[in-house]
Amino acid sequence: MAGESRSRRPAQLDKAEREHLQAVVEKLRDRAEDDIRHRLTQRGLDDEPAASESLDREAARLREAIELERADGHTWDEAFEQYVTGVGYTIVNRLAALRCMEVRDVVDEAVTVFEKNGLTPAAETLVHEASLPADEAILEAYHDACDDLADEIEILFDPESAYSLVDPDGDAFEALCGMLDDVPDAIWRADDVLGWVDEYYNRP
Repeated sequence: MAGESRSRRPAQLDKAEREHLQAVVEKLRDRAEDDIRHRLTQRGLDDEPAASESLDREAARLREAIELERADGHTWDEAFEQYVTGVGYTIVNRLAALRCMEVRDVVDEAVTVFEKNGLTPAAETLVHEASLPADEAILEAYHDACDDLADEIEILFDPESAYSLVDPDGDAFEALCGMLDDVPDAIWRADDVLGWVDEYYNRP
């Protein structure tokens, strides 16, 4: 409908909107992957652990996940980067999907929108009702939202996926959500926005 507000109607993104979205997705990818790479390096997984090396349960699961990326004969370094990309892709696409639902009022409380008090609405509920510390509540609210969507959108929100083993830290999560704010709600309402997020993340 020609007279309908662009902020309210489903739409195909035009060239300028796609270019803007691409620039934001590239920033999201860089920020997410830098954080994931740092967190894995902190666990000593940037170099291949020796078979006899003692690893705690979490590090052992991460090593197995990276090993899965070696199926095509990749070196450890190549597999490490493939895994970083896979985790980053999962996080960015989850956040984008959640933002799309939030602007459409599909979810009760936003988990990617930060208020002036430094909390998301969903995290604020957990702070008050579950007495969680603010930083813990933010990621817990994100996990809860992902778990709620796991049955409906299993491929993206599967909690058992190897790419679900690493979360962004609190600062990175807030930074990523802030980047989502750089995209107008009208773009997040577009029918094809998630397809473009997927394409732009995977574009070299």
